[in-house]
Amino acid sequence: MKEIEEFEKIIKAPGVSGYEDQVREMIESMVSDLGETRIDNMGNLILEFPGEGPHTAIVAHMDEIGMVVSNIEKNGYLRVMKIGGVKDSLLLGRHVTIHTVKGPVNGVIGHKAPHLTTDQDKKDEIVPWTSTYVDIGASSEEEAKEMGIDVPDPITFLKPLRKLRDKMLASRGMDNRIGCYGLIQLARKLKDSGKHFTLVWSVQEEIGLRGAKVVGNTIKPDYVIALDTYTTSDSPGLDSFYKPITLGKGPVLRMVDVRAISSPKLVKHFKQIAEKNDISVQYGVTGGTTDGMALQEFGSLMIAIGVPVRYSHSTVEVAHWDDVEALVDLLEAGVKELP
Repeated sequence: MKEIEEFEKIIKAPGVSGYEDQVREMIESMVSDLGETRIDNMGNLILEFPGEGPHTAIVAHMDEIGMVVSNIEKNGYLRVMKIGGVKDSLLLGRHVTIHTVKGPVNGVIGHKAPHLTTDQDKKDEIVPWTSTYVDIGASSEEEAKEMGIDVPDPITFLKPLRKLRDKMLASRGMDNRIGCYGLIQLARKLKDSGKHFTLVWSVQEEIGLRGAKVVGNTIKPDYVIALDTYTTSDSPGLDSFYKPITLGKGPVLRMVDVRAISSPKLVKHFKQIAEKNDISVQYGVTGGTTDGMALQEFGSLMIAIGVPVRYSHSTVEVAHWDDVEALVDLLEAGVKELP
């Protein structure tokens, strides 16, 4: 589908926290014909539709977890530092891309072959990030620098988008390119609404909601809707202390997480909108948090809405396309009727 092809472009654009330039340029090219965009000093991409009524800000973060080059060793291997919530167990044996001033450079995160392991290696099954290295095929520090490598170039995991059964998709970066895509679609639907909206593709969410904090300081909206993913509990091996959330059953009204509680007035509003328009939604309590928390602290009514995703912060995040489309439908109906 044309929509999935557009989504794939957004998925594959690199954007490690603090290095969101390429994904921001991609998104800006898709929405610049809808209105005047601007980029603040933090790097947030902002598209405002002036109009009547309460001021509503809708935010989705562009950044993704990843790494940066922390050192180039004399033998040409690269050492790394993690950016965001990257688990050590996911690092070894991965294809990566280093984004340099000369362009992308391919690399792999090496591991000790089982033929060479010792009893101590077997005890230490998870290798810490401080002991990992990236092989780019260079044999010296000079060769690596000639390839354009420098500290602290951002590093992303390889991100193929693969279709599973029916409309299920798997890739690295669903969190939160799904929200970015949903916000692009919403921008196209809201541009002639006549109401006051500010759409924000934010930066550095994965390292402390930093972009959203700047937005909260500068625009101070009445309503805030944070679009993000929502970690599901419908895969094997998970305890059920959180309410089960399932792929394909609609977006999730994120009622409570570890740092925010969605405003009851907005929760009630979107529940009513979902019932009125026959849109399937789910309700959840979860860990983590969203940009909505940072903006809520500036006095806005806030709701966080997420698309269910399995295996969050891994290289194989899985989502259902029906949930993405339902998110856009829910938002279009809900924001146009905000009181």
